[in-house]
Amino acid sequence: MGGATAYALGLILVCLCSLVGNGSRVLAQDAVPAAGSLQTDLSALSAFQRSVTDKNGALVSWNSNNISAPCNWRGISCTRGRVSEVELPALGLSGPLPDELGLLGDLRRLSLHSNHFSGRIPSSLSNLTNLRALYLHENALTGTIPLELGNLRNLQVLNLASNGLVGIIPSQIGNLISLRSLDLSFNALYGDLPSSLGACANLTVMFMTENGLTGPIPKEYGSLESLQTLGLSSNNLSGFLPTELGNLQTLQVLDLSSNGLQGSIPVSLWTLSNLQYLDIHSNKLTGSLPNDVGNLLSLQKLNLDDNLLSGDIPDVFDRLKQLQEWNVTGNQFSGGIPASLSGSTGLRTLRLDRNQLSGIIPTSLNQLTQLEVLTVSNNFLSGPIPSTITGLTNLRSLDLSHNNLTGTIPSGIGSLSGLTSISLAANNLDGGIPQEFSQLSNLQVLDLHSNSFTGVIWPSLGSLQQLQVLDLSSNGLSGSIPPELGKCTNLQTLQLGNQFLTGVLPSSLATLSNLQILNISTNYLNGSIPPGLGSLSGLHTLDLHENTLEGNIPAELGSLQQVKFLSLADNLLIGEIPMEFGNLYNVQVLDLSKNQLVGNVTSELWRCSSIVTLDLDDNQLVGPIPPGISQLQNLEGLYLQMNDLGGEIPSELGNVTTLTSLDLSQNNFSGGIPVTLGGLIDLQMLNLSDNQLKGSIPPELASRFNASSFQGNPSLCGRPLENSGLCPSSDSNSAPSPSNKDGGGGLGTGAIVGIAVGCGGIGLILLAIYALGVVFFIRGDRRQESEAVPFGDHKLIMFQSPITFANVLEATGQFDEEHVLNRTRYGIVFKAFLQDGSVLSVRRLPDGVVEENLFRHEAEALGRVKHRNLTVLRGYYVSGDVKLLIYDYMPNGNLAALLQEASHQDGHVLNWPMRHLIALGVARGLSFLHTQCTPAIIHGDVKPSNVQFDADFEAHLSDFGLDRLAVTPLDPSSSSTAVGSLGYVSPEAVVSGQVTRESDVYGFGIVLLELLTGRRPVVFTQDEDIVKWVKRQLQSGQIQELFDPSLLELDPESSDWEEFLLAVKVALLCTAPDPLDRPSMTEVVFMLEGCRVGPDVPTSSSDPTSRTSPA
Repeated sequence: MGGATAYALGLILVCLCSLVGNGSRVLAQDAVPAAGSLQTDLSALSAFQRSVTDKNGALVSWNSNNISAPCNWRGISCTRGRVSEVELPALGLSGPLPDELGLLGDLRRLSLHSNHFSGRIPSSLSNLTNLRALYLHENALTGTIPLELGNLRNLQVLNLASNGLVGIIPSQIGNLISLRSLDLSFNALYGDLPSSLGACANLTVMFMTENGLTGPIPKEYGSLESLQTLGLSSNNLSGFLPTELGNLQTLQVLDLSSNGLQGSIPVSLWTLSNLQYLDIHSNKLTGSLPNDVGNLLSLQKLNLDDNLLSGDIPDVFDRLKQLQEWNVTGNQFSGGIPASLSGSTGLRTLRLDRNQLSGIIPTSLNQLTQLEVLTVSNNFLSGPIPSTITGLTNLRSLDLSHNNLTGTIPSGIGSLSGLTSISLAANNLDGGIPQEFSQLSNLQVLDLHSNSFTGVIWPSLGSLQQLQVLDLSSNGLSGSIPPELGKCTNLQTLQLGNQFLTGVLPSSLATLSNLQILNISTNYLNGSIPPGLGSLSGLHTLDLHENTLEGNIPAELGSLQQVKFLSLADNLLIGEIPMEFGNLYNVQVLDLSKNQLVGNVTSELWRCSSIVTLDLDDNQLVGPIPPGISQLQNLEGLYLQMNDLGGEIPSELGNVTTLTSLDLSQNNFSGGIPVTLGGLIDLQMLNLSDNQLKGSIPPELASRFNASSFQGNPSLCGRPLENSGLCPSSDSNSAPSPSNKDGGGGLGTGAIVGIAVGCGGIGLILLAIYALGVVFFIRGDRRQESEAVPFGDHKLIMFQSPITFANVLEATGQFDEEHVLNRTRYGIVFKAFLQDGSVLSVRRLPDGVVEENLFRHEAEALGRVKHRNLTVLRGYYVSGDVKLLIYDYMPNGNLAALLQEASHQDGHVLNWPMRHLIALGVARGLSFLHTQCTPAIIHGDVKPSNVQFDADFEAHLSDFGLDRLAVTPLDPSSSSTAVGSLGYVSPEAVVSGQVTRESDVYGFGIVLLELLTGRRPVVFTQDEDIVKWVKRQLQSGQIQELFDPSLLELDPESSDWEEFLLAVKVALLCTAPDPLDRPSMTEVVFMLEGCRVGPDVPTSSSDPTSRTSPA
């Protein structure tokens, strides 16, 4: 139950206070008249009339010359010759409230609510000592609450809600001993709740919803024995729930939602036998729910959503006969769904999603005949969907997604005619999609993605006129897309990707004028793209990649001015890039790669000012990069590799300061490398290989990227190429300087971008959140000519240097034990000393049957994965059971060893900037695996020992992609599991035995916590892991307990302190219990970049450790 619902219910209780309102006229007859006269009242009301603006003429009857004035005026009532009531609500009145209102000495009721009054509340109202009711809510009043109002000892109703009041709530309010109803909601009040209100013994209703109030709930409120409604939701309250609340035996409504309350729910709360509505959602409550919940015999609605509650859900529902809503979403409840649920026969809403529930869905749920909403998604439920679910004839919303359910969809589901939403996504369901879905004429959402459904998409689904979301993606559906889907005119989302669909793309889809997302990627569609799709003016995602579509790209697609993601990649499209694409002003990702496009790169694309990723690789494009690319000031990824582009690389690329990835490899670019590229401080990936470039490599690039970024350019020289000593001494072959080209640009803009990354993290995170579910593809380099070096019947394949198998045998001493660097789940790693002085790392995979051609294919693919924060595969060898992988040697060990060394008193201190740099490097590498590899690579075992350091102490994530290359029997004595290493494996991976992007994110979060705190995740108690320990320290305010001892010198006032806490929050997001609540690694990169608000971290360093920690 939300705060608004509780608020409305409380107002109903206010109306029950009959002695207030109209009943106040009866009380007024016994009151002692105040000093003054009717003439005084007339003067006061005339001043009020002059003060207000009456645009609707509501006060036109206010004529002071009338003999009966003011008692015959609209809204005015008199008793015994004095004005007793002013009742002028909702009349459109505006202006300030005059002080003269305080002269109405016998006033009992002042009701001016629901107008547009502004300014301060006159303190003169404190003179109205006979006032019983003051209604000023729903205006535009500002300033503070006058403390003088505490003098109104006869006041029974005070409603100042929905204004713009600020400041603290004056303690003098506690002097209102007659007060029965208090409402200060929807203002901007701050400070603590006044404990003095505990003296208002007659209070029955108290609302302070949606302010900025802080501090604990005063235990003195437990003295309000007449209280029926307490609403304190949507503030910043903290601390524990006072046990004294159990004294409020008349309480019917308790709403403490959306605060920062912590600790367990007091047992005393379960004694409130009159309680009907309990809402404490969105807090930090811990502990379990006892069976005492069953004592709340009057309970109708319970909402504990979004807390940290755990244990079993109490099996007491057969005692809760009045229950209508039970919501415990987003906690950590475990065990099964209680069998007694069927006893709460009046239940209308049941929300159990985002917990850790297991077992089956009880068949007895069909006894809940009033049930309208059933959501149990994101748990670990198994077994079939019970056929009895078709007996829930009042059901409107059914969400069983993200579990481990099996079997088929029960027949008879078409009889649930009231259903508006069905989500069975991300289970293990199979069989066909029931044709009877087409009988659900009210259906708005049908989400069945990520199952194993087979068969066809029924044309009869086109009869669902109310359908807004249809997601059948990632199943095994075949056949064609029925043109009848074009009749679903309300459709906003159509996702049919990752199937076996064939045939053409129906032109009838162009009639779906409300469509926002169209994703039919990774199928076997042929034919041309219907030009009519360009008429879908609201479309913001169009994804048709990885089909066999042919023909020209329709110029009409250039009319999709709202589109943000457009991918036509990996098809058979021909012709030129339409010039009309320059009209895609909002596009952020444009991917036309892996087609057969010809012609020039049109400069019209530079008008797409919002573009973040532009991918045109693996086509047949020719000509130069046209001038004007520097207009793309949001561009982060530019992929033009594997074309026939030529000319010089434009120096103005250096002005695109947002670039993080630039791939121009395998083209015909000539001339020098512009020195302006060295000013791209955010550039993480650079590939200029296999062109016709010449001259020396700019030193700013040579120091940041290895030889693979520049190889295949015969006339290029300098570090890091092997011919670094062959550069001519003359400057004649060097790259042109900014002054010789386009004016160039300094580092000023780059520095501004760096600051924006630090201070504008939220915007970047929103951009990352938008990209959820969107697949970015690495457009892999065509593998370089591999050198096959014969050695008897064996061949060692090296991607670059000519090393033989004999060299490897000699360099490892025939794989002697003395050369062993490490033993992992993927075999033994040896250090290989070559005769030329170089050192390599050789991994011998475990013996096992892996078909040689498959091994070679996977190794070749793995060799194309290149990123500065990933270990790069340099070569491989396979013969029978012997399988070797060759990597660069990482001379500075791994993160596990570095953290262990840093923990010793005589060890080096790993300072905060370098910890941040390490975390960011690992995040970037993992993000690359998840988003830039096709198919995506799931690491499956992210841990410190798999983070290695090169000679410059830059972090490289290792041991990825090896599950496809090795048979890995587990060592019972090791700390590894089938899905990772103990302490780093996610809870859902342990249960399901499957690793996912989300489980990788969890592992990274644990590594980040270990990097920040210096504590290993496996040294805690059975009931507490590193995540719970960190949360406990944060909740108790013991911030310094989180710091690795080497970081204790951090100044709480410094930016380093703030950055550290931001990184902790990122780690906690990564380790959220619900996989869907975890960010993607792309988002993690953005957030970690945003964490760094202090001085810039160097992009490389010689040593990440120092003897002292930064102050």
